[in-house]
Amino acid sequence: MKKQLLLGLMAMMTGFTACKKDLVKTPDKTPNNTKQKVNVVDPGTVVELTLAPRQPGENFDTYLGNWGGVSVKMQGTPVWDHDKYPNLVNGVPCTGSGYSVGDQNQITTSSAGGQDFFIVYVATASFNAYVQNFTSNVSSLASAYNNMLPNSPITTMPVASDFVKVTYGDGNTGYVAVTGKLIRITTGTSHFAFATVGYPTPAPVTVDDANLMNWYTLTDPSFPSMHYQLFCGNGRIYHTQLPNVQATGTYTFVGTVYHFIGTITRADGSTFPFDVTIDIG
Repeated sequence: MKKQLLLGLMAMMTGFTACKKDLVKTPDKTPNNTKQKVNVVDPGTVVELTLAPRQPGENFDTYLGNWGGVSVKMQGTPVWDHDKYPNLVNGVPCTGSGYSVGDQNQITTSSAGGQDFFIVYVATASFNAYVQNFTSNVSSLASAYNNMLPNSPITTMPVASDFVKVTYGDGNTGYVAVTGKLIRITTGTSHFAFATVGYPTPAPVTVDDANLMNWYTLTDPSFPSMHYQLFCGNGRIYHTQLPNVQATGTYTFVGTVYHFIGTITRADGSTFPFDVTIDIG
C-alpha cells in the first residue's frame, strides 16, 4: 500500500514538473480562429528595458522589453515625479508613451498615481473583456490615489496589487492576460524596467516647509482677491499655502533677481500660467 502511494506521488510530481517546464516555452503564433491553448511565460519580478539606437529620422527613444513571453516596444521618454522621487531607487513609478507588440498579441495601458499599468494578452480571444476588467481595476486604484488629498485621514499609499490582478483569464480556454507596470531601477543602463503590479513602490520624499522659502505671493489674474504664496526650494516650486490649490514650476536666482515660471491649478481644476521676475536687491 505504501509503495502504491509513493508511486502515485512520484507520478503527480512528474506531471507537475512537465507542466512547469511548459510555462517557459515561447508561445507559437496562434490564429484568431483557433482554440489552441497558449502557454505564457511567468513574467517574474523585474525585467530591465533596453534602450534601442535611434534610427535615421527618429527624434524619440525606443525601449524594448519582454513580458509574459511577448516582445513589448515602448516609444517615448519615461517620466516620473522628480519632487517626490529626486533619487534613483528601485520601484519609482513612471509613465511612458506608446506601447506596442507584434504578431497577434495585444497590449493596452492605463495610468494611476503617475504610473503606467499595462495588460499584455497572448493571442486574441476575448481581449476586450479583460481590458474592461483591467481598466476598471486601475480606475479604482486611481480613486484611491485621489482620496489621498491634503488634510485627508488617509495617509497610507494605495498598494497597486490590491486593485490590479497579476493575470486575467477565464480559466477555461487557457488564454492568459498578464499585467505589469513601468518603474525605474538602479541596475542596467536604461534604468527603466517592467515589473509585476505587486512590486513595492518606495515611499515618496516628504518636503518639510521649514526647509522651503516663501519669497513671493502671486495674485490670481482672474480673481484679484485671491493670493497664492509660492513655497520653493532647490530650484522647484512645490505648493501654495492653500491645500486645494496646486503650484508647479521652477525658479532661478541670479545676483539679486528671482525668476519664477510655472502654473497654478485652482480648486475647480482651471489653470493659469505665471512668469514673474523680482529683484530683492
